Amino acid sequence: MNSICLDSTYKDLTVGLNIDGKVDYTSYECFQEQSELMIPEIKKLLDKHNIDPKSINEIIVTHGPGSYTGLRIALTIAKVYAYALNIPCYSLSSLNVLEKKDECSICLINARSKRSYIGVYKNDLCLLEDQIMANEDVLKYINEHPLYSVCGDTSYLEIEGYKANLVDNMLLLKGDKNKVKDIFTLKATYLKD
Repeated sequence: MNSICLDSTYKDLTVGLNIDGKVDYTSYECFQEQSELMIPEIKKLLDKHNIDPKSINEIIVTHGPGSYTGLRIALTIAKVYAYALNIPCYSLSSLNVLEKKDECSICLINARSKRSYIGVYKNDLCLLEDQIMANEDVLKYINEHPLYSVCGDTSYLEIEGYKANLVDNMLLLKGDKNKVKDIFTLKATYLKD
């Protein structure tokens, strides 16, 4: 099974390639440059492993919440690949893929303006639906749940968060419930107050 994994939710770009269980990926900060860099990064990984794009069997992508433009970049590329190659596409919450495996995880992304995107997960079980919350309420929630792991880039809250390997998590969480039934209806999840 050959899989491509894509995430451009916020300020990072993540591109992963799974070749029959062997995973390689690239992930780095490139805020507002994902549209120029994602396709070349996919090509680099495919070329590095001598993989013909036509031999990709599935694509896995995050659908949000996150940056309006960032979300559309990865989703558009995923939709084109899935349609052109007639392969399955799996769509995951960009918060869910931040979780620490087998632990209750408070997953966070900076929503700016003193707000966070927050979702609480344990594996594929959602304990708190993805939503926007004021940072002061997020900190209160964290304090009320001291046994939960805090996950994501939480430097904006001045606390340390667990940083997951997104590609590994995407491959683990892709299950049937996240399989896109109609690629033309796949849309980003934009949260508003």
